[in-house]
Amino acid sequence: MTRILRNRGLDPSNAFQTEDRPDDTEAYQHEVYRQAWINSLRLSGHDDYARFTLDTLDAEQCPDVMRAFVGQLAAAQRHNRQQAKLPEHERRILRPEVRHLIAHGTTGSGKTVAAAAAGAFAVQCGLMARFVSHSKYLDWLRPDRAPSGLTQTQVIERYERCDLLILDDLCNELDGYATNHVRTHTSNLITARLNSGRATLFTTNLDFAQVAEVLGDRLASRIGGQAKPVKMAGNDRRKPITW
Repeated sequence: MTRILRNRGLDPSNAFQTEDRPDDTEAYQHEVYRQAWINSLRLSGHDDYARFTLDTLDAEQCPDVMRAFVGQLAAAQRHNRQQAKLPEHERRILRPEVRHLIAHGTTGSGKTVAAAAAGAFAVQCGLMARFVSHSKYLDWLRPDRAPSGLTQTQVIERYERCDLLILDDLCNELDGYATNHVRTHTSNLITARLNSGRATLFTTNLDFAQVAEVLGDRLASRIGGQAKPVKMAGNDRRKPITW
């Protein structure tokens, strides 16, 4: 149990000592999921994104699409949990219709904020959600680069096994090509999640052809399978000073 809790991003040495630990099992699980979500934002250097919810988004960030995507994941999970109580030969496992949501658009259009809001909503719906940028995940899988306290295997398990993964900035900073390390570990992550029926929300500045140029046609096709693209338009919300 201790190992499982640590893999989910909760330190059991603190969890069992806190005075406000919920007595209800469901409430306690929600707190575990909430802390795991917050910890994933912190590890990715996005602590400040924890404040975003679907209600804080504007229309150009497509909150209704985010809500519907997460909603079908939560509905499938609730169904499958009930089915798990039946004899194996009677079970009817439900797979979400949309397994990949691809939020794409120009730099500063609000993709990451919208994705973070969707992740927070997923936690509210009883899903284990995690956030990580594509480049940071790949860096953590290099020798001796995993975050403090984690092994490379634990990093892989965290992001392969969560119910919803926010994979931010797909193919960003890869300079138009991918090394064997990039393609292998990206393929392993996406394939493992697809094979286990888990969903991923991607954000990217690139279109399909550009992703295919970096990762190869086969992997780009796998990302595009059972996917729904959503374009986020608008000017750069960061309002940078230009010169």
